[in-house]
Amino acid sequence: MAENFYSKIKYFENIPAVPKRNLILTRLGYRNGVTELNENDRVLLEDSIRQGEYLCKPVGAYLIVPVLSISESCIILENGIRFDSNGLLKLLNNSRSVVLMAATVGKEVVDRISYEVSQGKAAAGLIIDSVASQTADAALDWMVQLLRKILVREGKILTKHRYSPGYGDLPLSYQEEIFKALQLDRLKMSLTEKFMLIPEKSVIAISGVEEKGEAV
Repeated sequence: MAENFYSKIKYFENIPAVPKRNLILTRLGYRNGVTELNENDRVLLEDSIRQGEYLCKPVGAYLIVPVLSISESCIILENGIRFDSNGLLKLLNNSRSVVLMAATVGKEVVDRISYEVSQGKAAAGLIIDSVASQTADAALDWMVQLLRKILVREGKILTKHRYSPGYGDLPLSYQEEIFKALQLDRLKMSLTEKFMLIPEKSVIAISGVEEKGEAV
């Protein structure tokens, strides 16, 4: 059964993920109409954003797994993963299948962030960090949009939101099971003993697949 599920993993290289500029700025504490930048700050901002976008190499993967059983206390997938989380259960209450997904922007941009900070250029490092974080999220958004187009043909729809280990009452330790299910080592990703993803600018998420008439 495991091999059957693994054969359905979809991997993507060179995801055309474009980070939203307003979210990059918001993450940096920029407030529209309030924050004022001098010319030097503006040049630094633009140069660092361009550099961050150039260094990010978004890749990702997803796997759709049928739900084996769901109760008031847990949800069990057909590949053996069991989620004990009230928050996730609320999201997946009407789901017949679950999408496990992950994205990373690679090691190069993370190394650049560390380099900028080590050279005393913390501002540049912070800007590139924001770009990398938003690009990783944008890569997930790209996969979500692709999945929606595919599923709508089957009369299905994704849940409006996605859930990640470490959020709410879903322990970060679940990243290990999802990492294995997606075989993320194929994307040159790894996991620390404390279940943190490497490269740092990587994300794992969970969404539900519902029949279109059941979507809420």
